[in-house]
Formats: sequence, structure tokens, C-alpha cells
Amino acid sequence: MIKCTFFKHGFFEKFTITGHSLFDKKGKDIICAAVSTVSQHTARFLAKKGAKVKIKEGYLKVDNIRNDENSQLFVEELLETLRDLEEQYSKFIKVEVKNDEN
Repeated sequence: MIKCTFFKHGFFEKFTITGHSLFDKKGKDIICAAVSTVSQHTARFLAKKGAKVKIKEGYLKVDNIRNDENSQLFVEELLETLRDLEEQYSKFIKVEVKNDEN
């Protein structure tokens, strides 16, 4: 299962995406392909804005996301897209937002 966790403290500060969907074999897994494409696109944009990005097989972490309109919009759109995937393929992907408003 792919686990997508977004961390919010007034604004989105970071997110992690881990695991594999196991929907199909490597190279034919449409869920992994969709998650990988949209998340790496977002990570590349955020890195250009100064975020720290770590990518390895089955793991993506984006940290130090700026609290500016464009960065936050990209993260919100990623979250919405991943939730759409979760709605269609709930056995293979889980999305959560951890709020720390204290």
C-alpha cells in the first residue's frame, strides 16, 4: 500500500509518500505510476522554491515547504489528486493530513 502523509501547522510544511500499491507488477502498476508522476512533479517545483527533497525507491519526502501562495497551491493540488486516487483505489493508497494547530 502507498501511504501519503501531509503535515500541516497552519500551512503545509512537509509530506511523505512511502510504499508500493502492489496493484500490478512493476512497469504495469497504474496507481504507482500516477502517484509517482504527480508527486515528483510537485516535488520538483517545490525544490525550485527551496524545499528539501529526498527520493529513493518507494520513498519521497518533501520538507521545508515555503508558506507562499504557489507552493501551498501545488501541495493542495497534490493532496486533492491523491485523494481522488484513494477514492477509486482505497485498497492500494491511503492519504492523511496531520494537523498540528497548537
